[in-house]
Amino acid sequence: MSYIELADRAYGVSLFERLETDAPQMTMTKAPDTKQILDSIKRNVAQLLNSRLGEAMSAPQLGLIDFNDAALGTHDLAFQIKSAIQRCLECYEPRLKQIDIRYVPDNGSPLNIFFHITASINSSALHESVRIDLLLDNCRKYRVI
Repeated sequence: MSYIELADRAYGVSLFERLETDAPQMTMTKAPDTKQILDSIKRNVAQLLNSRLGEAMSAPQLGLIDFNDAALGTHDLAFQIKSAIQRCLECYEPRLKQIDIRYVPDNGSPLNIFFHITASINSSALHESVRIDLLLDNCRKYRVI
């Protein structure tokens, strides 16, 4: 096993999560468990999608455009958002691969837009897929549900 594979297994959570004072200690041999990695990915997805293009000077393409001013129908808007989410996750969440995003219409909540994200985890430590349910709520905030 190469050093890179070992490092991937040991550090499946973000640097900032490892720096938190109450974070569990991890070493090259004591990797985070599956739940910690999945929770880390979900937190990062929510943070990425609630960032706006141009807000991060070091990564100006990070985040999504503000869809508040969109004058498209719900289906067209959902397609635009789906494409933007796909681009953002492919660029800024390297732990996910084979990302599939589906728009889920909900006539009962016309101000909310639901998406299902299915992806494989790109890590030698985990060989499974993850499903993330995402909600763009009426306040235009993305929530992982």
